[in-house]
Amino acid sequence: MSLYTGNNSGLMSSLFGSYKNSLFGSLSSSLSDYSMIRSGAYGKLMKAYYAKEADTTQKTDKTDKTDKTKKTDKTAQMSTQEKEQLQQMQELKTGAKSLSDAASALQKDSLYKVETAEDGTSAVDRSKITSALKSFVGAYNTYIEQTGKSSKSTVQKQNLSALKATAANSKLLAEVGISYDKKGNLTLDETKAQKASLSTIKSLFQGGGSYGDTIGDKATATYRLANSASYKTSGGTRYSSQGTYSTLGNTSNLLDQLL
Repeated sequence: MSLYTGNNSGLMSSLFGSYKNSLFGSLSSSLSDYSMIRSGAYGKLMKAYYAKEADTTQKTDKTDKTDKTKKTDKTAQMSTQEKEQLQQMQELKTGAKSLSDAASALQKDSLYKVETAEDGTSAVDRSKITSALKSFVGAYNTYIEQTGKSSKSTVQKQNLSALKATAANSKLLAEVGISYDKKGNLTLDETKAQKASLSTIKSLFQGGGSYGDTIGDKATATYRLANSASYKTSGGTRYSSQGTYSTLGNTSNLLDQLL
């Protein structure tokens, strides 16, 4: 059997040449590493590397501790007036959220769903609706009281808007058992509410532009204003009217800008 030798020599040369270069290159690299280890250079490099890592970690920890100290100092340096304002805004946030939640509950279709009782009769659970109306009235009165005490003009505007919306819907509110006094406080007649027309209750609280929707919007706007003021007073970031956080800048009247 004959062997083809035309390009075999070149091929063999290429293969063995590549192997030789790889072998000696690897050997050279290994000898170089071994030399570094014996001379102690490798150990010095590793010590230098870990020393640098430790220094970076210490600097990071120090920066974190400094930031925390600054925040603590800021709180400690707050004046009595600032602390009172912060407390007021926190309470206003809670009150506004409660009203927003109460208004939302009356907007849900599930509240007016026809249910089947154990005796087989089907009807809307009027006790749940009356309970929801009671929660709304209570949250509304707290909201009106809190916003009425605020010194912030933008919060006072929300208070006035809520009072106007209530006055504009006074007749319908009376039909479902809700009345209001000269101070703007609401009162619920639960017996009348139990017998009130469901269509009237729905027209008051469901749908965009309804009384309930308007009051809910005012409560949400107030929450954002109070939240932003709280962050400003405590030296943090502000909560914008779009519902996002951003770093506090140089603003002369932050709350008025958010309205």
